[in-house]
Amino acid sequence: MRPAATSSAADGRIRVVVNADDFGLSDDTVQATIAAIEAGHVTSATLMPCMPASEQAIAFARSNPQLSFGVHLTFVGDGTERPVCAPNEVRALVDRGGGLRRTNRVRLAALMGRLPVEQIEREIVAQVEWFRARGVDISHVDSHRHLHKLGPFREALSRALPRLGITRVRNVQDLYLRRPMASPTAWFGQHWREDLMQRFTTTDHFYMPASAGDTSWTEILARVGPGESLEIGVHPGLVEDWRSAESQGAKKFARDTLARGIHFVDWRAV
Repeated sequence: MRPAATSSAADGRIRVVVNADDFGLSDDTVQATIAAIEAGHVTSATLMPCMPASEQAIAFARSNPQLSFGVHLTFVGDGTERPVCAPNEVRALVDRGGGLRRTNRVRLAALMGRLPVEQIEREIVAQVEWFRARGVDISHVDSHRHLHKLGPFREALSRALPRLGITRVRNVQDLYLRRPMASPTAWFGQHWREDLMQRFTTTDHFYMPASAGDTSWTEILARVGPGESLEIGVHPGLVEDWRSAESQGAKKFARDTLARGIHFVDWRAV
């Protein structure tokens, strides 16, 4: 089963994009994502640059131009992730060793307004062009650990994406089965969401099962109105338990929702 490349909300059907994040992170995530795409459980994927299996992900994307691929913009890391730019060009994003800084440090700096927008903009352009130089057509962007929802990143996207001819950006999560009240998104997400929707083309709703470890995702559809669009972000894998659970969750979700007439689309339909 292949997702529809284009779709209209005129028929009143809910349109669902199931996007696989972390494409290129590891051999495991690449193989699990490819399997999910080929089985019809996932309709789009976002690629990470400069990772151990990035070239495998790129090869699949180049071989399947009929599918939708974006960039999983990577501004933070756990030791493996590095910027595409030279470290001295994005000093606010890197540690002493030139690797991308930890998520909590970058998130705090962003919330306090201490990240230079021009450095983020420079890295966005470099990551998108890194994939384009390797023959990947880019349909949309999101970000590793969802950093793009924060103020300096939204501003950097607004500067960079028009130059790159990209209009589609992941929304901020607004649908939960179990709301994580300790998360800043639970408190500030509506403001971030409204700003993103004014600046870019995005889905009406976004849901990430990993945020609360949800195992049954179909309940979220009751919160999506007729003709609206929903993105579900997943992290396929087989080795790590939580990734394996998401692979199985995507399989079950596809089976249950397609049987109900829900329209699976890719990001180009947004």
